Amino acid sequence: MGKIVSPEYTCPTLTAASLQIQQGVGKEAKIILNGSHVCTFVIEAGKFYYLAGASGVGKSTLLWTLARLHPLVAGTLRFKGKTYTEIPVANWRAEVALLPQKAVILDGTIAENLLYPFHTFQVQKERLHERGKSLPDSDKLYQELNSVGLHDISLERKANSLSGGQQARLALIRLLLTEPCLILADEPTSGVDDIAAALVFKRLQLFCEQGGAVIITSHTYKDHIHSATITLDGNATLQIKNPNEC
Repeated sequence: MGKIVSPEYTCPTLTAASLQIQQGVGKEAKIILNGSHVCTFVIEAGKFYYLAGASGVGKSTLLWTLARLHPLVAGTLRFKGKTYTEIPVANWRAEVALLPQKAVILDGTIAENLLYPFHTFQVQKERLHERGKSLPDSDKLYQELNSVGLHDISLERKANSLSGGQQARLALIRLLLTEPCLILADEPTSGVDDIAAALVFKRLQLFCEQGGAVIITSHTYKDHIHSATITLDGNATLQIKNPNEC
């Protein structure tokens, strides 16, 4: 039987062409990608990509650039048949969503943190309406928390009372509830114990199986990702390796 793809997760390809990215300005500028034709890659729905490279080479900066949280010097990003300049930033970030290394946790309860995007961002309210859905109920919230090993945590508990590893998993579930097309996961298992890390990785795999796409930096799970590897080579260019290549 073929893979069942949930319509709300199905998304077109994201294409990054001839990207030029740098950190800093002037003499202090560090070139991450130089804008040549080899600074190009395609992200396909339903696939899990491992982003590799030595420490400090710019992996996080690339993810932030794809999420339009770091300026692109030159090159083109395309999503859903449109260039990034044609898509409002808020709409882009709703579809191409960054999960940063350090979880952003707000004051308030677990439930308030999980539902925050729907109460705060107009684009998320509009996406709910377009999909004909209502806010996730408590059963849905508990179901998702359970998927990453947070089954014993009350929705009324203060979110800032959680451990760092628990907060990281809470941030992942909050992002998943918004149903983006592409998740940019920057070391999502950092500070998470081995059992919980396995659950995080499994939940991201499920997201891909349902038609989403993931680009992940993770030293722990680099040997478990079989879709493709994107490597920042330290020479301001990148290399792509698919599993069927020698």
